[in-house]
Amino acid sequence: MCVNDAAQSIASRHLDIYLLRCFQALVSEAHVTRAAEKMGIGQPAMSATLARLRLIFSDPILVRTEKGMVVTPRAMNVLIKVNHAVELIDQALTEGIPFDPANANVTFRISASESVGFLLVPRLVSLLRLTAPGVTLEFHTPELPAVRQELEAGDTDLVVAFLRDPPQGLRSMSLMSQRLCVIAAGNHSNIHGELSMAQYMRFPHAVYALGRKGGSTIEKMVDEALSEAGATRTIGATLTSTLASTSVVARSDLLATIPERIALDFAPSLGLQILSPPLPLGQVETSMFWHNRMQKNSAHRWLRQQFKAVAESLPGA
Repeated sequence: MCVNDAAQSIASRHLDIYLLRCFQALVSEAHVTRAAEKMGIGQPAMSATLARLRLIFSDPILVRTEKGMVVTPRAMNVLIKVNHAVELIDQALTEGIPFDPANANVTFRISASESVGFLLVPRLVSLLRLTAPGVTLEFHTPELPAVRQELEAGDTDLVVAFLRDPPQGLRSMSLMSQRLCVIAAGNHSNIHGELSMAQYMRFPHAVYALGRKGGSTIEKMVDEALSEAGATRTIGATLTSTLASTSVVARSDLLATIPERIALDFAPSLGLQILSPPLPLGQVETSMFWHNRMQKNSAHRWLRQQFKAVAESLPGA
């Protein structure tokens, strides 16, 4: 064994959970001072810790560039395994210990669709402010192709969305099911209480697009149903939000196909017509998805129970 190998071997035997958490902070922040603040220590102490980690992993971890510190590719790959290791250690330490929401200080990272954010999140936050004031919820929009990777890497604790083809190997639970409906302005010049296929094709549609990546899952369902019928709709506006389509439709002759619960909430104030689609569309099944390693985690199980409770509290659930 060479001297460097011997030094690395000795260092690796002293790799503890604290060093792993420092590694997480350094890689996630890509900044020594911010990582120190995250860990509640001084900058000199974090610099010394970075030096130890560089020796242990035989990698600089952070490299200084003109644009600041940059994480090395190897550190990014190691982070995935470190996240998993820390989670396993946390589970071992807390297994069998009931989660105490009233006194817990924990942050959950949740990937949630827009309809979940509109229908469930306000009720969930209201509930948790009463029962778990120390719990923090961080929400972000799902990146559908990366759902499994986010859960496996520990970047996301829970995904709550409508996934027509969920990745294999994930745990799941259905939260709510709703039909799709078509909305039109209350004073629409040509549509009055019923919608024919001819009308559906004649008037342009307001559609929801996920950035520049294309239509949402619901929009793809509609287009697939139209394709089976040998038809193609006209797009009048591409929007960044399903909720925005309600106001756009209320002030124009455009149509939009959206989840029924959203339509029911906006229809009274905007004077919208809620119409049955003139072609068969499947149900929108909103579910929770999580990684198998979180199945028995008491805090995660509590979070899933809270989502289930607020879903069941929806009118007509």
